Amino acid sequence: MGATEEKNDEASVPLSSEEPAKKEASSRTKCRVVGVLGSFMWLSLCGDAPLITEKMDHAVDESKTRARRAFSYLLHFLDITGRNFGQICFANNPISGFLILAGLAVGNLTVAICGLIASTVGILFSLLMKQPCGSIRAGLCCYNAALFGAVLPALLLGPSPVAEEVEVYIAVLIGSVFTVMITVSVANSLSSLKPAIPLFTLPFNLVALFAILVLRVHQPLQLPARVPAPEFDWTHLVEGSFLGAGQVFAVQDLYCSGLVLFGLLICSPVLAVAGFFGSVVGTFLGAAVNPNLWNDAYAGVLGYNAFLASCAVCFFYVPTWRSALVALLNAALTLFVQVALGWAFADSGLPVLTLPFVAASLIVLGMTAEQQALPRSEAPLTFPEQHRAKWLQEARRDSIESTDTNTHPTHP
Repeated sequence: MGATEEKNDEASVPLSSEEPAKKEASSRTKCRVVGVLGSFMWLSLCGDAPLITEKMDHAVDESKTRARRAFSYLLHFLDITGRNFGQICFANNPISGFLILAGLAVGNLTVAICGLIASTVGILFSLLMKQPCGSIRAGLCCYNAALFGAVLPALLLGPSPVAEEVEVYIAVLIGSVFTVMITVSVANSLSSLKPAIPLFTLPFNLVALFAILVLRVHQPLQLPARVPAPEFDWTHLVEGSFLGAGQVFAVQDLYCSGLVLFGLLICSPVLAVAGFFGSVVGTFLGAAVNPNLWNDAYAGVLGYNAFLASCAVCFFYVPTWRSALVALLNAALTLFVQVALGWAFADSGLPVLTLPFVAASLIVLGMTAEQQALPRSEAPLTFPEQHRAKWLQEARRDSIESTDTNTHPTHP
């Protein structure tokens, strides 16, 4: 969800300008993954979907008529749209994004429509403002807009609407533009830091909170009703852990959560597993903190921030057993931040959105360790399996160079 501009430095160079041999070599490199069980070749539609990128550029190059060129641009637009939704969960894959969008449509059609509208407006505004091509194509400019468009109607047009439907649609149109502006501005500021700090969903949180306040300005303040704690049920906790994936978009639906997890699985099994277990930690730990949180735990509300937090660690750190441990700890820290912010926001009736995930993850990503025990993923960032592949290759290269130096020492 929002690697900074360094994530796709190579994507900013038009692929059509590369030599065919370099394109083929780059495609092979992107698809090769070295995992725990050895090395194997990814399907070209998995990971960051290099086959789709290659076909898109080839279609533009081969377009001889206006109709074919317009059709190729439409395909590009759909590719960017899919990546916008995928990038919310760190998946730079259009197939993953459209599976997520399908899940939203199954759970709440209005959420899917508004998310699609916000994504489209964000793309058009990014193109109008001449933002870097690589950032737009990777979904980095507009993923906050897509999330804003999905979450706002889910919160305001639920079973007890607190705003008019027309007002929400207008807010989606305007807010999606502001999220792109804030995303680009903050990303430019953070990209100068070493290592670069991701902005995650901070723009979404800022715009969403202001939009909710504006739309409720004429509404009487309604504090959330106190619901008595339900009976403890393990099966409901397991279900709540699963619902955490869909609650990233404020949708409480098992089919939606299943499609979100399946979309992540296509892009990166590491992200899917990390997200699910992060949600498990948040849900079970929240239920252990206070019985009054059991309703939220059963609904998946305690899992979605932890879901994103665990994914973030496994994306920005190379997947190792240490980073896996840090991912679970980040999920726990995120849960505590969410409970604290929930108490602080209780009197205003405002949702915490993904602020707990942003706050906790920014703290955790500042961690370092000696001798590369907790290595950061190096740019260009793609997906966890390839990050590990590059890290292992560099470790082998360093080991060989060290062995050669010891075998053939240089003498003054």
